[in-house]
Amino acid sequence: MGLAPSEKATGMSIVRRITSVVTGILALSLPVSVSASDHFAWGADIGTSIDVSGHDMSTLNLDAFFGYKNSVIDILGAGAGINMMVGNSCRAFPLYAIVRTSFRSAPSLCFMDLRGGCVIDNLSDGTTQTGFYMSPAVGFNLAVSKKFKSYITVGYTYNGMKSYGGEYGVNEIRHGVHMVTARFGVTF
Repeated sequence: MGLAPSEKATGMSIVRRITSVVTGILALSLPVSVSASDHFAWGADIGTSIDVSGHDMSTLNLDAFFGYKNSVIDILGAGAGINMMVGNSCRAFPLYAIVRTSFRSAPSLCFMDLRGGCVIDNLSDGTTQTGFYMSPAVGFNLAVSKKFKSYITVGYTYNGMKSYGGEYGVNEIRHGVHMVTARFGVTF
């Protein structure tokens, strides 16, 4: 299968080919009797993060996510959040990939929740930064039915924020912001 002269190894042609191959593999791997809605999941959670690095960056958090699910994986997808710092006027907007699994096909009380990606920080001095975001957690299912799950998670969150100039001087952040995070949420 050769490339047309107008498509000689451009980035878009490579992306189109990879997308076609992945779509074909996924379409062939799904059982014929299963509808796409059986494998679609979405959810939202609300929580709080306590800054343990001493930078006055404790937050209230809202997150939403969507993705693929099956008997072992509760969700494999993408999400976004709004983290509002309560001690100042900073805001953080994480964009992440999410994986949630109990590593079992049978119902389980505990699960692992991993989120990783980037975060856009709007700081109190009017500047914007982009950094690394990571949030591993352990979760516990509260209520489970065929249509939804409610849960709580407890974990760690890292926001790769750097130092910035505030209204009253420089806020020195050397190694990012480290937080302990608790969330309550629902997936469908």
